[in-house]
Amino acid sequence: MRSSIGNTANDPLFVASVAGGSVAPAGTANDPQVINTAYLPAGTDRSGTAGTTSATLAAANSTRRNLVIQNVSANVIGINEFGGTAAIGSPGTYTVPSGASARVSTNRLVTVIASAASSPYTATES
Repeated sequence: MRSSIGNTANDPLFVASVAGGSVAPAGTANDPQVINTAYLPAGTDRSGTAGTTSATLAAANSTRRNLVIQNVSANVIGINEFGGTAAIGSPGTYTVPSGASARVSTNRLVTVIASAASSPYTATES
């Protein structure tokens, strides 16, 4: 929880985090809302171009924690995160319109298909 607790000599607005009864200045190492980048994975670029035939976007990966895909094409793409064949409009395939993003929540094979050939997407796996 963040709360404003008044002024200091060097900062007209001092913001603190309250966690477990202690107060730490926002932005410091003890602030629970500060992300320690030492723990963030580097990520793997899985970007590519989808066609009208189902293809592998990302192989099964038992250590996957996250896979985000953004459709950067003017066409619709379909994402199947269950290890099956992607088919737009079919059960098991999420439809991702132009400009939209999808997040994969499994460690299985992920497949992709598009409503038209040469449909680019951006994807990062971590």
